[in-house]
Amino acid sequence: MSFVTKLWRGDLPLYITFWVFGMIVGTIVSVPVTNFAINAPDTSTAAKTVWTVIAMLYTGFMCVALWRSANKYQGAPVWAIAARIYAAILFMSFMSFLVDTFNFIYPA
Repeated sequence: MSFVTKLWRGDLPLYITFWVFGMIVGTIVSVPVTNFAINAPDTSTAAKTVWTVIAMLYTGFMCVALWRSANKYQGAPVWAIAARIYAAILFMSFMSFLVDTFNFIYPA
């Protein structure tokens, strides 16, 4: 089974899913999105769209992976509950970011 498949199915430990892929890699993905999709006036609309879609796909993937990993967590229930709350907030805040970004890229 591939590493990505294990992550998607929630088969990796919760702390690895949260800290490594949610926090560290998530930050690495969000920096180019912020720099190229929002703050760079000389970036083309196509490039801004591509960066935003990459972030959207990664964030959606991570919300599912984190939720599934929390479902399989065997430790203290508070950590699984906190991870699910974080995944839900992450999803909602990213959807808000996505709407704002597309409104910025494609003004009405």
